[in-house]
Amino acid sequence: MRGQHFLLSKEVRDFTLWDAALMSEEECFWKFVEFRWGDRSNVVCPSCGCIGIPFARLARKQLRCRHCDHHFSPMVDSPFADRKMEFKKLMMAFCLYTASAKGVPALFMSRLLDMQDKTATALTGKLREVLINERDQEILTGVIEADGGYFCGKPRKGNLRLKSRPEDVAAAIEAKFKGEPPPKRKPLSKAEARNYAKRMKLRRVVMVMRQANPEKGQGAVKTRVAIAYSENASVAAKLARTLVEEKATIWTDENAAYTVLSTWYDHEAVEHSKEYVTVDGVNENQAESFFARMRRAEYGTFHGYRPKYLMDYAQEFAWREDMRRTSEHDKLKDLMGRLFKTGLSEWWRGYWQGVHRAGEYEVLT
Repeated sequence: MRGQHFLLSKEVRDFTLWDAALMSEEECFWKFVEFRWGDRSNVVCPSCGCIGIPFARLARKQLRCRHCDHHFSPMVDSPFADRKMEFKKLMMAFCLYTASAKGVPALFMSRLLDMQDKTATALTGKLREVLINERDQEILTGVIEADGGYFCGKPRKGNLRLKSRPEDVAAAIEAKFKGEPPPKRKPLSKAEARNYAKRMKLRRVVMVMRQANPEKGQGAVKTRVAIAYSENASVAAKLARTLVEEKATIWTDENAAYTVLSTWYDHEAVEHSKEYVTVDGVNENQAESFFARMRRAEYGTFHGYRPKYLMDYAQEFAWREDMRRTSEHDKLKDLMGRLFKTGLSEWWRGYWQGVHRAGEYEVLT
């Protein structure tokens, strides 16, 4: 008898949105203290650096250092240092964010937790900024699966539908069997060509490299992502040389962009035009799994990405993939650990007052 999948067990539900909803404001306050400093007795004063048990000023939702009388919040020197939101609502927002397999749209969060859409947009944007700034940097080892997927800049479909009458389909099949050449595609008009070229300028490729788990059937354990203008040999080599040790084995598809990897690595490829997995087991299913999650989020959750923030979403889903087999409390603890290391937000602090990120984030060429 097969064992129950971990995501179906009660162990994964060790700290849910419902648990946060049942907590009081004071309990959420102390929960953030524990996330940041481990427990209430090892709080570090941001002013004098003394470690100890501070005074609690719960009416102001602050702590006061016993040595220098400095007042501070558990969110001090973090992306949420200037927050005006209640700790309970903030805790619920974080729980909702970590529990969502394909991301949570800001508009949905705003309706569910009764906050402005602007507030939810900045909140989720800050969390993605945290995941970028504090992303894992360990070198990948063992078997690595690499692939690229194109996002943004998709050409719009034409106005006219393809012929689907039974007689038309039968005629097309008959022409195919007779060996007749297919009808030539109608050339684009000048306006259509300009629109197509304009949209193609927005197209980007998300490059992903995933380290496979040595245990069969356990998927991947580490995910690294980057953004590029195209899937070419220069990008593939630059990414591999930065993220993968030389003794590793890299599995890719038959794209010629990855041929150069044979110079430094044991490179094996699977021809997707013929098969999904070779007889020897070479595949890139884990890379495709990452793109499957990201595309489902693109179509069903966010309804599109934009080049400027594509890396933000790519890194979010890399984190979700790596944390997919952990409990809800461990996900939240990992996210909070990264959040309290990153400092004040650079991209979303004052966003609605016009302080925006200058451009795209590290696009490889």
